[in-house]
Amino acid sequence: MTWHQRMIWSEGLFLEPQHFQQHDRFIEHLVRSHARATEAWSWGWAAVMLDEIALGLGKIALASAFGVLPDGTAFSFPDDFPAPPPLDIPAGTRDELVLLALPLARAGAKEFDADGAADGRIDGLRFRTTDTSVADITTSTDRVAQIRVGAPNVRLMLARDATDAFATIGLARVLERRADNRVVLDPGYIPPMLHAHADPRLFGYAQELAGLVHQHADRLASRLANPGRGGVAEIADFLLLQTLNRFEPQYAHLLQVPLLHPERLYQTTLALAGDLAAFDERRRVLAYPPYCHDDVATSFEPLMRDVRQLIGIVREPDAVAIELQSRKPGVRVALINDLELVKSAGFVLAANAQMPGEALRTRFPTQVKIAPAEKLRDLVNLALPGIGLRAMPVAPRQIPFHAGFSYFELDRGGELWKELEQTGNLAMYIAGEFPALELEFWAIRH
Repeated sequence: MTWHQRMIWSEGLFLEPQHFQQHDRFIEHLVRSHARATEAWSWGWAAVMLDEIALGLGKIALASAFGVLPDGTAFSFPDDFPAPPPLDIPAGTRDELVLLALPLARAGAKEFDADGAADGRIDGLRFRTTDTSVADITTSTDRVAQIRVGAPNVRLMLARDATDAFATIGLARVLERRADNRVVLDPGYIPPMLHAHADPRLFGYAQELAGLVHQHADRLASRLANPGRGGVAEIADFLLLQTLNRFEPQYAHLLQVPLLHPERLYQTTLALAGDLAAFDERRRVLAYPPYCHDDVATSFEPLMRDVRQLIGIVREPDAVAIELQSRKPGVRVALINDLELVKSAGFVLAANAQMPGEALRTRFPTQVKIAPAEKLRDLVNLALPGIGLRAMPVAPRQIPFHAGFSYFELDRGGELWKELEQTGNLAMYIAGEFPALELEFWAIRH
């Protein structure tokens, strides 16, 4: 087809309107082809605002809009062109998409109402014309000329009325027209956007992600400010903090860029979900839907839902070190402020002394009496048993392993533990000789 080929200008050419039309078609085709070849989804709304008053009257109307149609036609209402007429929403309309539509260009087809036809006769034309006075900007005179200009013959229509003869983009989804004539729109619908900041929901996603990453990175950094838990849990926290630190400046940047395509926000969030999935139980990222420019919400909703869940991995540490204080010879006390820990967590006592490890594992449980602080004196004086202590074959993975230490689990059964659940005040009496004794006390969340 020669319809979009370059116009060849030569000396002595007898000019016809078709020469200029061919030149315009070539330039427009060149610009559109370049846009399609260099960037996907280079069409949509850059900004859009509906007329709220019209909604109450049973109509959809554009107050202002700026964007590009899928065929490459740019529009700007009301700055450059008049807005399309309001669309009456028929009674009984439910779950219906409203589109902005423009007749497609067809080779050899008439595109302008050059004769000033009435509106009823230009439905299939791409441009509606009007006469205007234009000044000559190359001279200092006030000379003006009457010229005819054309604006895109766009209109609003329901999706059920659109055919393949139109270039269309979604504007809003009508949930219903109520008995009082008010049109109710779907707040979850996101139209095809060129700029994510121009849509409240997309911009809200970007702000939410930036806030979540920043908040949880702060929590992790505070937790790791005084390292010492060691073990797998602490390494995992460092790796997770590394992930969050990598994405925090990226989202901060996306909030500041002058033009943020939704696909770019989607791509960055996919990468975040992929990194976070390694810290989840399944270890593998889910299969997310491909980016759909026509229905952005179907792409973002499952991704955002999963990222919110994955980023919740930044939780309280699995193991909490509890300070043991020496009060008198052989007596150590611990105050467990979080009574939920006493009710639900497991407790481990790590011990090291200058003696053979097997001897420590055998003797230590029989030489230690553990009880609520209020009961310890009576149990020691009456030689009654306290909370049981069992040697563990290996160190729990949630707490750091230290060479030479033996690990003992506290028995959470019995009446003494129930009393401890009420106060959180634990005490232990260590009899016998354990040279250079070192103790660590840990609560492990299940």
